Amino acid sequence: MTIAGGFLSNATQSPDRAALAIGDAAGRRWSYDALRRGALAVARALRAEFGPAPGPGIRVAVLLGNREEFPRIFLGAAVAGIPVMVLDPAWSAAELAAVLSDAPPARLFCESAEGPLARLLPPAALVQVAEGGLEAWLRPYQEQRQEPDRLEGFAEVPHGAPFYVGFTSGSTGRPKGVVRSHRSWLRTFDRYTAEFGIGTGDTVLLPGSLAHSHFLFGLVHGLNAGATVRLMPAFDAGRALDHVERDGVTRLYLVPTMFQALLEHARRQPGRRFPGVRSLLSVGAKWSPASRATAADLFPNADAVEFYGSTELSLVSVLHGDDEGPRESVGRPVAGVELSLRSPSGEEVGVNEPGQVHVRSDMLFTRYLSTDHVEAPDGEGWFTVGDIGRVDERGYLHLVGRKQGMLISGGLNVYPEEVTAALLRLEEIAEAAVVGLPDEHWGDLVCAVVRWRPGARLGLGEVRERASAHVSRQKCPRRLFEADELPHTSSGKIDHGRVRSLLLDGRHGMREVL
Repeated sequence: MTIAGGFLSNATQSPDRAALAIGDAAGRRWSYDALRRGALAVARALRAEFGPAPGPGIRVAVLLGNREEFPRIFLGAAVAGIPVMVLDPAWSAAELAAVLSDAPPARLFCESAEGPLARLLPPAALVQVAEGGLEAWLRPYQEQRQEPDRLEGFAEVPHGAPFYVGFTSGSTGRPKGVVRSHRSWLRTFDRYTAEFGIGTGDTVLLPGSLAHSHFLFGLVHGLNAGATVRLMPAFDAGRALDHVERDGVTRLYLVPTMFQALLEHARRQPGRRFPGVRSLLSVGAKWSPASRATAADLFPNADAVEFYGSTELSLVSVLHGDDEGPRESVGRPVAGVELSLRSPSGEEVGVNEPGQVHVRSDMLFTRYLSTDHVEAPDGEGWFTVGDIGRVDERGYLHLVGRKQGMLISGGLNVYPEEVTAALLRLEEIAEAAVVGLPDEHWGDLVCAVVRWRPGARLGLGEVRERASAHVSRQKCPRRLFEADELPHTSSGKIDHGRVRSLLLDGRHGMREVL
């Protein structure tokens, strides 16, 4: 069974059920049967081009926004047994060139075949989908097709075969391709079903880019579960809330910055609430406890869920809204996930002692795409992405930081995420970024850039005093800046590399707070 198996089964059992909607009320809508036919048309074309059992080096790529062609191509490739590289339209030309030169796809589906792409790949490898381009590419294979519209003739795809290459955020360097198998996502489907019960009665809203694995997973899992999935071409807080209200949205995928935008938009319309939403599913960065606590004001019946995971690890731990565990944690491991927190020498650390987080489960990635990155799960199935955390006496995981992002300030190891978590516990702060700037005395001078909640503002001394209740005073910011907005990556995370560059440049428009 491929990751498209559940979707195809739902299309057979309930062909007329709404599967996909894109954009506003006048946007395109697809029934399960229509989307099935569209995906199988792509699968047949790929099979005709690359054979019934494509070789291991055959990959296709998509460089698309949240268009209707995206799901058809992604699901069709899964049926055909061909992995899809999902490229981010927000990448720079240099990032795109680095990925395509390292791992050129056999076909690249894009909105426009002009510009940089024409110089990076042969014209024959490009399929322009805009203005009927996908249908034009499909037409010769449809004319040659003799078999009925069914799955006969497709080679069986092994569970362990790759189906997807996602890319880690390129905010601190070149994007890194992560190869996932069908099995890894099928097992993740199982965990989502057990945790949240998403099913045929649900409408799932995905306001973020499908280049982000969180939202792509929401699409494929929603179709696997028989739900109706609604995509937004681009995130807009007002339109997202309109969709929730008008389209009966019951599950809403988010990153914390999106939730904050929804909250601030709704505050301009006092009394507006959305009782039909049952789940808020947030990942990508730590959701501040103060912000998360306001979810009930806007979504009174929703489980405000926070995940910990990564493109490599998939789902690791979950903190539900009604969980009595510590709000600053990222919850406890889901079923089937094992944690091993280890010291630099590789030994297991004790309760509440910081260590590098190693994860073992049946949801892990297979390998990195580039031969420049040889890391993979070890012989016993363990892998780490370098996060530092601790597990408390009740089994809750607390993230402290990342090994490679550690600052050394006055001889003290400081993890920016640890300081950020302390700042986000102050109700006046909506967003915060902690970075280190070079300093002759301190080595790394701990600096923070914050965005205040409307009408709120604190001085540096008060921020340090109150944050020291949650992190040692030596780690609290020694310089504080305020900004109207912070730079973000395409996946919705704060771009810390950009924040640091702006501060070093000195022409950043950020105001120092004394």
